Amino acid sequence: MNGTPISRDFYEFYIKGITGGKSSAELTAQQRSVALDNLITARLLEAEARAQGVSIEELRERLTRGEIKVTRAQVEEAYAQNASFFASMSPDEARERLRLDLENQARMRRYRAGVEELRRKWPVVVKLLAPPGPASELDDGSPVKGSGKAVVTIVEFSDFECPFCGHVQDSLRQIIERYGGEVRLVFKHLPSEGHRNSLAAARAAYCAGKQDRFWEFHDALFASRNLSVEIFDEIAVRLGLRREKFAACMSGEASRAAVVRDIELARRYRIDSTPSFLINGKLVKGAITFAEFQTIIERELQQTSTN
Repeated sequence: MNGTPISRDFYEFYIKGITGGKSSAELTAQQRSVALDNLITARLLEAEARAQGVSIEELRERLTRGEIKVTRAQVEEAYAQNASFFASMSPDEARERLRLDLENQARMRRYRAGVEELRRKWPVVVKLLAPPGPASELDDGSPVKGSGKAVVTIVEFSDFECPFCGHVQDSLRQIIERYGGEVRLVFKHLPSEGHRNSLAAARAAYCAGKQDRFWEFHDALFASRNLSVEIFDEIAVRLGLRREKFAACMSGEASRAAVVRDIELARRYRIDSTPSFLINGKLVKGAITFAEFQTIIERELQQTSTN
């Protein structure tokens, strides 16, 4: 980085420090890639903090500092789209929660943009790359869009009752349209305990997938204002699913186990919020914009082309 190498020995030392003594050989390719990206980010922050004569904590604060304007119109739009998700709250409490969520997302976007600027300021050349594509545990029969030969794999952890998961779908559609065979999208379920119908929705989507209608069911769920067993049945009928097979799957062990596997996988990667993404193994949290996806994808494509 900036002409100073990060040695293999230091990388192994770093891995052991964050995993409780494991070597890189004991991790999946995705976990190694995440660790390397985190190490590079840490070094970037150290270099910039030294250059500015401040602590790393002060630098992090500077990267997110500044007024964040969340307009009433933005809050009202988010509330109108997701009012059913906040049925147990008063309207004022729901609006304040949405305002805080929108503000936090804006600050995270500002932080990520700041880190991207540091990557341009302090040149980084990665020569230790994980093989393109996901590790087997991330590509285990989950729903997929895009080419199997894609250079960039986006693994999405999502919840059908999460309003921000719904908001990011347009960006993901644009990515698949824009990058064609270069990007693959893998879907993983991460229903929240705080969302009453999200686990059932995940099972319903899985069962639709058993009849080759996952993505259609996925889109219908995100388009629905309210989720319930009745809504799942309505969507199933609309998509022409075999109702007896769908109902048996919904009540069967296979659908529950499939969702639990995704939840356990998220825990292994320390993913605890939605939407979250592993982009070639690098963890990105929040409903990022199409432009932010583009920045990350272009960097991955460039790294691959130079190695």
